[in-house]
Amino acid sequence: MGSIDTERLKQEHPIAEVIAGYGIALRPRGRTLVGRCPFHADGGRPNLTVYPDSRSWYCFRCGVGGDVIRFIEQIEGIGFRAAVARLADNRLVPADIRPRRDRAPKTRRRRMIAMGRAERECLSAAVALYHNRLLTEPAALAYLERRGLDRATLECCRVGYANGDELAAYLAWRRLPVQAALRAGLIGRDGREFLAERVVVPEIRAGQPLWLVGRTIDPEDDRTKYLGLPGRKRLFGWDAVSSDRAVILVEGVLDWLTLQRWGFPALALVGTHVTAAALNALTRFERVTLVLDNDDAGRAATANLIQRLGSRAMPVALSGVKDVADLAPQRDGRDIFIRALQQSELASAA
Repeated sequence: MGSIDTERLKQEHPIAEVIAGYGIALRPRGRTLVGRCPFHADGGRPNLTVYPDSRSWYCFRCGVGGDVIRFIEQIEGIGFRAAVARLADNRLVPADIRPRRDRAPKTRRRRMIAMGRAERECLSAAVALYHNRLLTEPAALAYLERRGLDRATLECCRVGYANGDELAAYLAWRRLPVQAALRAGLIGRDGREFLAERVVVPEIRAGQPLWLVGRTIDPEDDRTKYLGLPGRKRLFGWDAVSSDRAVILVEGVLDWLTLQRWGFPALALVGTHVTAAALNALTRFERVTLVLDNDDAGRAATANLIQRLGSRAMPVALSGVKDVADLAPQRDGRDIFIRALQQSELASAA
């Protein structure tokens, strides 16, 4: 294959047209397009986002993205040179014979990140920017207030809001390297923030943010509700736990924030999967009170933890609500939670 101008090739083949040519329906969302990712079973959710302005795409479920050439590589299972040749010769696989939609991408879902000084400084800057933005974002504040969280809790836990297109300029103003933010997963190559249009909760240890989790606030937003920065998922909330005697384990960061407001020592799994490292960390406690979501996944995770933690584990059933966060807006939510704890303690002692 002779020399080919790949940048010109990308200009001549708009990424949205190429992706649509593989039978993937795209619909507008602001300056982007969204559709169902062909690289995993997505349950009908449009996790694939296409950015026409930067000629790029990204799936927020499987963590794969790139330019139009990368898309052809992934969907056809070929290398870079072959993908360029097919694009140049317009030899793309038509929609009726495209590869199976459930094929897994070659790229690992989570990449490990080496957090150096520059990356840590960018994380700290992002937390500061997002927290200040939250205080001037009425929709985000209203959402958190509806979820029963007061201003003191938001400030203590440094909760923020990612507007989506401010961080790169803010880092430049702070004279921090944008490339470090890219490596940390805070922004993409197009400058768009990874946690765009989400409430952001930082995991902070010894005053230093280590990880961020974002949650959508619009009920019409069909993206994945919770999204964490790439890298190793952590047990969330260690700085707020001061004793090895007891801890309450919940699923989500809103559950965790609720318990922070109520004054309970708590950690969040940020999901239901329990890593070996998380399990090992939980064994330091004499008692682990399990208050996972009141759904099939939460109940299965609770049963798994009881088996693995043994006598340390005490499950708590919440009646009439899905999770701890659902109790927060209720006037007597804290009292209801305390009664549920007491009932579980009586049952375990019987």
